[in-house]
Amino acid sequence: MRCLLIKKITLNISLPYSGLSQGESFRIEIQDGATFPEALAVVDKQVKNNPEKSIFPLSEGYIHNYLQLVWNPQTNKIYEDIGIMAYGPHKEFMPLHDNPDFSLIPNSEIAIQIDPGC
Repeated sequence: MRCLLIKKITLNISLPYSGLSQGESFRIEIQDGATFPEALAVVDKQVKNNPEKSIFPLSEGYIHNYLQLVWNPQTNKIYEDIGIMAYGPHKEFMPLHDNPDFSLIPNSEIAIQIDPGC
């Protein structure tokens, strides 16, 4: 029987507005080899099950999840107006804007700042 490896990732999501800039932190477990979009989908599942953890109402209107705000599945690109700081536990940089398919480093921390525009 093959053992499934799991890694832990912390995602911090915030908005650049007074009162919302601290945002919310999510500590998730994902399969080894998982990518940024896969990790964010796990966060979306947590928020769907616990809506009080969302930093703003996701279900009202056109926005249904964080993944929709951050990543374009048709082009496999992270939107340019999304700020991402992603580092492993030993300060290893993860180039998620350039490569959303980058395999996330275990025990890494990803800070996401959503800029909703004007």
